[in-house]
Amino acid sequence: MITQALRDEIEAGTLLPGTVLKQEELAARFGVSRQPIRHALERLHETGLLEKRPDRSLAVTGLRSKDVHELGQIRISLEVTALQLSAPRLTAAALRKARRINEDLFEEEAPEILAELDQEFHATLYGACGNERLLEMIDGLRGEAKRAYALQPKGSRSRSDFYHEHQQILAALEENDVQTACDVLTTHIGVTAGILIPIDQTSKSESPV
Repeated sequence: MITQALRDEIEAGTLLPGTVLKQEELAARFGVSRQPIRHALERLHETGLLEKRPDRSLAVTGLRSKDVHELGQIRISLEVTALQLSAPRLTAAALRKARRINEDLFEEEAPEILAELDQEFHATLYGACGNERLLEMIDGLRGEAKRAYALQPKGSRSRSDFYHEHQQILAALEENDVQTACDVLTTHIGVTAGILIPIDQTSKSESPV
């Protein structure tokens, strides 16, 4: 329970990279002895969410750009495959559900709820793919990327882009244009992972300084 609670806070961005987790403070917070706290911190360290500092204390690990890039590459491959398999079987009801979720997602303020809504949005689109193992793999990889939601606050440009890319995917699926839906999904994941540059920023990146 303690391990999961701390994991959720790290992934939601409540515990920021560099935050030192002190056993005494955590023991007082959870109302337990230091031993279960020590075990929880060891588990989080083993999974890479915590890193050991020179003074032997444990701090929240930052997401390395290399890790984000590699994760994005894998997610693009798996999620595009899931969408290709699921799209021909998607019902009008499923697409309406996804639109409602996206509207809620646009207005949400809490990063942890935003993560849940985004997970539900994509699960709705991939749910008809017929491959449970593929869906489990996608779910696990999306869990590793949860900390990115803290960087998309309500009213921000990143949240607006997030919302409109979802809308574009839905519009393409409603027109039975699976290729366009997959192309937008690729950009949607790739921009977040730093693999791709948004189309509206390409000209700026190529302009001389």
